[in-house]
Amino acid sequence: MNKILLACGLALAALAGGVAAAAEPPTPAPEAAAKASPIKPVTTFNILMVQFVDQAADAIWDAGVSPPKANCAWEQVEYHAIQLATTGTLLRVGGTGPLDNQWAAKPRFGLLADRMTDYALDAAKAAREKNAKALKIAGDNLVANCETCHRNFKPDIPTQNITTHLSHANAATTPKIECKDK
Repeated sequence: MNKILLACGLALAALAGGVAAAAEPPTPAPEAAAKASPIKPVTTFNILMVQFVDQAADAIWDAGVSPPKANCAWEQVEYHAIQLATTGTLLRVGGTGPLDNQWAAKPRFGLLADRMTDYALDAAKAAREKNAKALKIAGDNLVANCETCHRNFKPDIPTQNITTHLSHANAATTPKIECKDK
C-alpha cells in the first residue's frame, strides 16, 4: 500500500511539475537569442562620429585641460564619457556607410573601438571620482587612440559634410549647459 501511495505521489508531483513547466515558456539560450535578433546598424560611422563621438570626446578633453569645479559639471563629463563608451560598442556592430561594415570586420578596427570604450570608461570613473589627473590621462589615451584609428581607416578625417550646431568646429556657437549643484 505504501508503495502505491508513493508511486501516486511521485506521479502527481511529476504531473504538477509538467503543468508548471508548460505554463512558462522556455527561456532561449543567450546564443539562440543573439542569432534570432541580430543587432542592425541604423546610421553611418560618420554620423556617429560627428554627433556622438566628437561631442563626448570634446567634453572629456576640455575637462582634462580645465577640470570642472562644480559637482554637476563633473556629472556632465561622466555622462559624456558613458556616451563615448557606448558609441565604441556601437562601432563594433557596423554601420550603414559604404565602408563601415568592412572596417567593423577588421580585427584592428575592433581593437581600437574596444580601446575607445575602455578609455572612455576610465574617463567616466575619473569624473565620478573627481580625479583631474586620471581624467587627463584618459583624455590623452583617447586622443592617441582616435589618431591611430583615423590614420589606419580615415586618414583625411572627412565628415562627408555632416555637421551639427554642437560641432567642435563651431565652438563659439555651442550652447553652454548650465548646471547648478543641489
